[in-house]
Amino acid sequence: MALFKKKQTTLMERRNNYGYLFVSHWILGLLLFFIIPTISSIIYSFSHMEMTNEGLKLDFAAFEHFRYIFNDDEKFVDNLLASVTDLLTALPIIISLSMILAVILNSEFKGRLIFRAIFFLPVILANSTVMELLSSEYLDVPLFNVSSGSSTEYGGMIDFEAILLELQLPKAISDLFQGYLSNLFNLIWSCGVQTILFLAGLQSIPKQLYEVGTIEGCSRWETFWFLEVPSLRNIIQLVLIYTMIDQFTALASPVMQQATSLMFNHAIYDRSSAMLWVYFLIVGVVMSIMLVAYNYLCVRRWE
Repeated sequence: MALFKKKQTTLMERRNNYGYLFVSHWILGLLLFFIIPTISSIIYSFSHMEMTNEGLKLDFAAFEHFRYIFNDDEKFVDNLLASVTDLLTALPIIISLSMILAVILNSEFKGRLIFRAIFFLPVILANSTVMELLSSEYLDVPLFNVSSGSSTEYGGMIDFEAILLELQLPKAISDLFQGYLSNLFNLIWSCGVQTILFLAGLQSIPKQLYEVGTIEGCSRWETFWFLEVPSLRNIIQLVLIYTMIDQFTALASPVMQQATSLMFNHAIYDRSSAMLWVYFLIVGVVMSIMLVAYNYLCVRRWE
């Protein structure tokens, strides 16, 4: 009878079993929809892929696709540089604007819950039909006319090109401002999640620290730079990672547009997979450099 005695499980083992049960569907989804497609894309990038009547035919091609996109493709390198440049220009604006909005929304004023909901709308509408209508060619009357080449016959509400010409700025600075203003709507729309993260970080700062700053006679500006920003160092790192991933993987990215066009419009999965893997490696290098620089230049000084 002792051979058939039921094994007694501890409370910790039962909790672990329940945990595995609850995450089992996530593990299955990760395997089917992430790991297997990832391995398949690696195989495609090193192969010649052809759809035949018998099914998918793969022939080993080594680094041929990688050599092609760097040596023969006329757009890939330029699109790659444009994607990295767009990130480097958009990243400081998105983080700065998100932090400013979070500080404002963290203040005590009437109706702040309504304003918090308004600033969270981009997260809800980001992939909806409403966003497509707001950010595509369906808009007949643009809100802003940045350059004369992009205006319609009706013109815009604000002609920034005329304003910049009146200021008589140097051409390099004028072109830089035109680039920022042309992407103004998208930059503001990209601040939803970041603002929520900064707001959560600000609300986690103990009120006693604010009281100490008030007793010491700190101004609002000093409180922001010497109390709030150092306290948000981990949130800033999280926002950096999220923003870089969000910007790099956005469909508006030139590399993503080129790769998805080859993939969905021309069914060239092998070359597009090679493009995306090169893009992934470059993104990893850029993100690593940004995070190391942030930790070395900022976090070490704040700790």
